[in-house]
Amino acid sequence: MINNLSELYGKDYTVASEEPERYYWYETADGDRFGIRKSRLSHDEQALLDALFPSHCLKDSFENTVQQKWASLLFHENLELPPIKTKPVRYIHFHLKEVPSDFREFQEAMIGLFSTDVVFLFKNDKEGVMIQENTEDENLIEELEQMAAALTADFFIEMSLFVGQTIHDTDPSNLLNTYQTEKRWFVSGINLMPTQLVFTQTAIVPAILFSEASQETIHYLKTLIEPVNDDAELLKSIRAYLESNLNITLASKQLYIHRNSLQYRVDKFIERTGIDVKSFKGAVMVYLALLTFELR
Repeated sequence: MINNLSELYGKDYTVASEEPERYYWYETADGDRFGIRKSRLSHDEQALLDALFPSHCLKDSFENTVQQKWASLLFHENLELPPIKTKPVRYIHFHLKEVPSDFREFQEAMIGLFSTDVVFLFKNDKEGVMIQENTEDENLIEELEQMAAALTADFFIEMSLFVGQTIHDTDPSNLLNTYQTEKRWFVSGINLMPTQLVFTQTAIVPAILFSEASQETIHYLKTLIEPVNDDAELLKSIRAYLESNLNITLASKQLYIHRNSLQYRVDKFIERTGIDVKSFKGAVMVYLALLTFELR
């Protein structure tokens, strides 16, 4: 029957779409989901399909009132809602590089892997958001990386996630504005750093700055470290030093070298570039300069 429907409706028949709201969704007894474009179905055809298959509407099948409220606010921009939360929350945005072959199984696996109480919303087959009330989770980034790795291994689908800010002002307009801003940031981060698995605020802000910077600014930042461009080992060492919060001992352990060797490289960098990378302002400038080679 599925093959017959596919032949009958042609391009208006699909098993996955980035615009699920344009389709009526159905599910076979074997759990296979398919959709038919709404504009293609007559009233009688829709009634017949409703009788043959359990209706499965992706965007409207949220399991409880809490999900419905969040979806109404974030996806439909309905600000006429009573307060959803009074405690601080944060969004964890996710994006899949391709549509899962079995969306329902993937959805259940994703929910099952997350260890805390989270509201899951799937905007479409490839993206969505998790709303987390418990924002004091020190191991969150590690958990997300493990979750993404597990899903990639099981479903052969790569995914990216972005951990947003803690939102203390839970007025609906602020919740919506924060969601929309972080969503734009996430898209920019994915485009600029496609291999990144989990984005955080501190990691994504430079990407946003670079996406809006002029070519003149980018060129100027590159020239700051031009005297050491040919020394890959030195640049790697300085990057590790900066990302270790200017901690020589920690960075040297990550590089598997003696701390005195790293101290020598830091001093060498300062001498050749004239930038005091040991100072906060110097460290920020050099870090941005190093990112120009990664992001542009």
